[in-house]
Amino acid sequence: MQTEVAKTAGFCSGVKKAVNCLLEEAGQHGEGSTLGPIVHNEEVVGYLQKELITAVNNPEEVKGSYAAIRTHGVTPEVMSRLRKIKGLRIIDLTCHRVQKVQEIAAHSAEKGLKVIIYGDKVHPEVEGILGWAGEGAVVVSSLEEFQELKIITPSVLIAQTTCSPKLYRQIKEEYKKKDPAGQIYDTLCPETELRQKEALELAKRVEALIVVGSESSANTKALYDSCRQIKPTCRVTNAEELAFSFLRQYRHVGVTAGASTPPWTIKEVVERMENEIREVKNEDTKKDETPVEETEQINTGQEEAEQVEAAQEEETREEAEQVEAAQEEETREEAEQVEAAQEEETEQEEQFDFTGEVKVAQVGEQVTGKVARVTDEEVYVDIGSKTEAILPVNEVHLEKGQVLADLFTPEDDLEVTVFDIDEQEGKVVVSHRRLARDKRLKELEEALENETILEGKVKQVVSAGIVVDLGSGVEGFMPGSLVDIRYIPDFNEFKDQEVRFKILEYDRDKGKLILTRRKVVEEESFKKKEETLNALEVGSNITGTVKRLTDFGAFVDVGGIDGLVHISELAWERVKHPKEVLKVGDEIEVKILEVIPEKERISLSIRKTQPDPWTKAVADLEIDQLIPGKVTRLVNFGAFIEIQPGVEGLAHISQLADYHVKHPSEVLSEGEEVEVKVLEVKPKAKRISLSLKDAGGVMVAQNNSEIDDAENGNVTLGDVFGDLFDREEFNGKNAVESEGEEEPDQEGGQG
Repeated sequence: MQTEVAKTAGFCSGVKKAVNCLLEEAGQHGEGSTLGPIVHNEEVVGYLQKELITAVNNPEEVKGSYAAIRTHGVTPEVMSRLRKIKGLRIIDLTCHRVQKVQEIAAHSAEKGLKVIIYGDKVHPEVEGILGWAGEGAVVVSSLEEFQELKIITPSVLIAQTTCSPKLYRQIKEEYKKKDPAGQIYDTLCPETELRQKEALELAKRVEALIVVGSESSANTKALYDSCRQIKPTCRVTNAEELAFSFLRQYRHVGVTAGASTPPWTIKEVVERMENEIREVKNEDTKKDETPVEETEQINTGQEEAEQVEAAQEEETREEAEQVEAAQEEETREEAEQVEAAQEEETEQEEQFDFTGEVKVAQVGEQVTGKVARVTDEEVYVDIGSKTEAILPVNEVHLEKGQVLADLFTPEDDLEVTVFDIDEQEGKVVVSHRRLARDKRLKELEEALENETILEGKVKQVVSAGIVVDLGSGVEGFMPGSLVDIRYIPDFNEFKDQEVRFKILEYDRDKGKLILTRRKVVEEESFKKKEETLNALEVGSNITGTVKRLTDFGAFVDVGGIDGLVHISELAWERVKHPKEVLKVGDEIEVKILEVIPEKERISLSIRKTQPDPWTKAVADLEIDQLIPGKVTRLVNFGAFIEIQPGVEGLAHISQLADYHVKHPSEVLSEGEEVEVKVLEVKPKAKRISLSLKDAGGVMVAQNNSEIDDAENGNVTLGDVFGDLFDREEFNGKNAVESEGEEEPDQEGGQG
């Protein structure tokens, strides 16, 4: 099975901005509330709750020092109630597109227009819009409902931002017929339509689709409805809801997600699908290598499972550089124009620079001279004029504690800019600071164009970010969101520190420089990951730190990148959940099973760093030996019994009792302790055959008819083999499981 992920799956720009803003607020001000869930996604709400951000239903339930208006917006009445709460800070996170719809509704109501809203009547966005739309506003949720609506003119038609574009087009056509003079506004969010278009394009390339998102999300529902019309589609809230019986029917599956679905949920869904691919491959490999039990050799016609093709998945990076090519071109053109003008001025100067002629300085001219003398307040510079030029201390950029003598020495060559001339006194005043600033700005322009990494000292810390000294009196601002890839609640840790950064934006007219340290950290992190991936050797043992536990395994940090220890690789014995053997923060030794650099995927194993319990088991066991055991699993064809930690044997259904047993559950239950007899040990195949009945197990008297039949010789194949012929693997089908039961495979007790 090959997986392909839609490029725009997950958080839209409005939701992403709202969540980031809330996390920053929580970091700076602690506990707070959102008026209703920030988005229709339970995992996002749960994540925010861990950060002390609680979703409440009305203003009177608000907890903490601030209340956030969710992306769906609220009515004016609710906003008024919030403002009456003393000391409460209100953070309006209403999506700007929703705000636009509210403005249209309010403006239309003021003009006396009857507002018709297409959308879900109980959706919070629609409820909020209704509050702005005035009396008489109506909501319709379907084309049929709209067709029955009697319109009072003059009117206006608007829509919930996350509605289906296709249905809204149909409603607009009907509206034109009912009110030809009515006004129509296209208020749908373009990101919703973009996701649907991209999903439809993806559907053309794949055989089936998985839509990830909450059942309560309107945009997820619209996305799901569009997809399932053209390809088999399954909607899941998270990785735990994946139906592998559905997935295994297809070779190429696409994954997309609604605008309220967080990126970590999409990642876990994709990883779970890829783990399934690996498990299927492992099962196929084991079936090729493992000999068949003598009790199961009746039917060998089972077809080999098709080789599962692993597809490379193109993952989207978290945030990309947003500098437009047009701005870069404009900056380059301006720099070239300045250079051309300077070259032209230089050529003109050379044409008229006759030997022995006294130079006449011009305001704005850049000249080179020699330092004649230095005082505490001024530097005197010989520039070839009648008198020496004066460089005042306030026209020199000095660091704290510096004096002029620290920078200038007599006979030094010095380039300055003429900025004032007193012709009567013959006095020329020059500036070093301005020229140095111009030169530094030019260097910074080149650094922007070449994406050069620079260094500077943090001069000031403000609530919105940090101010960096770029030298020569030039400062740059680094917004808080561009300081690091992680959230930093207090920027004071950077005060007076040297930081490395890149220039993100330069406004020449305003002299505004925007810096980013985040991009440097991202690039270095990516490089470190690349180096780590290239350095990892399959088969080697390394140390890592447990970062996260999921139902299907544990994520372990191995040198700045997370690898997955699948639940089957946690221990030799059967593990129901990773928390039984691990906790977050544990330092553990793991073996590298697989490395896929292009996907940043690392498969790890803990159990393969430990002694194989089968080695000891094979040495200790003898044929016909009676040993105690514990029933771990009951399947159609028998019972798996653990005889040592991490070692299971199989008691075939025919070895459970001295009479015909239709299903092992008739005589055994999981967790039951029993005594069994060792019938056969196959070390290479890691298979142990056990018998319960030969150990004096279940011996219940058969009914008289069965005894009579046996005595009269009326014994059938069904009596001998039980329901063995009913199993799918003996019907020539390519089925490994029956009612969720795996074909027997005792390696490590994991099957």
